[in-house]
Amino acid sequence: MLWTLRPLRTWTLPCRTPQRSFSFTPNTHLPRVLADSLPKPPTFREQVAKAKKLPSFTDAVRNVPIRNQILFVIAGTVGSLVVGAHLTNYELSKWWAYIASSPQDGLLRNRPPTSEELMRAKYVVFGRRLQGTLAALKSSMEQLPETVKAMVVWSYVQVFQPLLNASEGKRMCWAIGAVNLAVWLAWRVPRWNAFMLRAFTHNPLSGKSYTLLTSTFSHESIVHLGFNCLALASFGGAASQQLMLLYKKVEGEQGLLSEPTPKWHLLALFISAGLFASLVSHIAYARWQYPRLIARLKSMNASSSLRSGTSAAAPSAATTSAAASASTAASETALTAASTAAREGQRSLGSSGAIYAMVVISALGFPDAEITLVIPPWYPINIQTGVGALLALDLIGAWRGWKIFDHFAHLGGAAFGAFWYAYGAKIWYEIRAWDLPVAYFFHGHNLKNAFKRSSESS
Repeated sequence: MLWTLRPLRTWTLPCRTPQRSFSFTPNTHLPRVLADSLPKPPTFREQVAKAKKLPSFTDAVRNVPIRNQILFVIAGTVGSLVVGAHLTNYELSKWWAYIASSPQDGLLRNRPPTSEELMRAKYVVFGRRLQGTLAALKSSMEQLPETVKAMVVWSYVQVFQPLLNASEGKRMCWAIGAVNLAVWLAWRVPRWNAFMLRAFTHNPLSGKSYTLLTSTFSHESIVHLGFNCLALASFGGAASQQLMLLYKKVEGEQGLLSEPTPKWHLLALFISAGLFASLVSHIAYARWQYPRLIARLKSMNASSSLRSGTSAAAPSAATTSAAASASTAASETALTAASTAAREGQRSLGSSGAIYAMVVISALGFPDAEITLVIPPWYPINIQTGVGALLALDLIGAWRGWKIFDHFAHLGGAAFGAFWYAYGAKIWYEIRAWDLPVAYFFHGHNLKNAFKRSSESS
């Protein structure tokens, strides 16, 4: 294209931007403002002086709550007792109907069976069930050699014969121990450690209430689990026997209300005592141990501030260096104390408090019994002497602030055991009597049918 070879033409625009100078002539329509009348901005020092002083950590820390925990323990205790009484009444109607439909050992149909008759019927039925299982096992091993069959039968007898001979209270203790073992196995799973730490240990600073119950079944150490399960198996059976004896005494005073099994009473006692022991530990930390830690932090902060002021007044370099090192040491001490306060006494777990209740019931109910420790010395000692020594050790540990065991939980469980020994049988009888119409309404049809069949056959 040839037009691109033409020389460029300079274009000039005839219009120009108007040149106008800025005018600083004051406008008469606007008010004249003097510079002296403007408010002066406050200086930095004045702003700092007017600002409110922020509270320190020790001043701003809140009190550890206890109201929700108390309400949870009351609700949990009442709920466990009511449910346990209802299950006991259910078994009463169930086995009364069994005895009425098929009398055993000359039992009369026209009167309610006693507790011993109900337990005997349950023992006979359970033994027949184990014998039927053994007979079915033998029939399934007909093709096996005689040596193998003898070994299997011997193993079956060794496992289930102690289970048959044990009382129902001891079986419940074994069941509780199995639950504790399952929770301990959950602790062994690394992926669950964070969840177990949140849900199966009680931290008073967390504000949680349900951990008062879950921590009762939680053991992180195998040694802790072993000692508690051994103590539970040893004293749980004795405590269940004592509960039956106390209930028979109340039954003789108030009227016949047979108890077919003490296992639900024992389970309700275990849960209630565990909750109360955890609550005592929680309140002791919230109202005694934690305020002492905060007061200790305040005193450390005050002493560090005093040292800083003394070092600022000293002019020499050597004194300033020494004051700086002292201030650094005080800061490190305060930091260490703060971290200790954050960890100290925060998390508790274990069923020691509930077991202490059973130990105290056994000691009060069988004062002449003797116990043998699993640690030296191994010679037998009187049960009340041993329990008294343990309680004295817990009192000293609680007063001195020892952290090896939860001494407040032990003392709370012992106190609950003493209370239940004095008043537990009456409370249990009253709850069962109150729940008896409810249980008969829901589970009394079997008993009605048994009476109907008995009347028709007669």
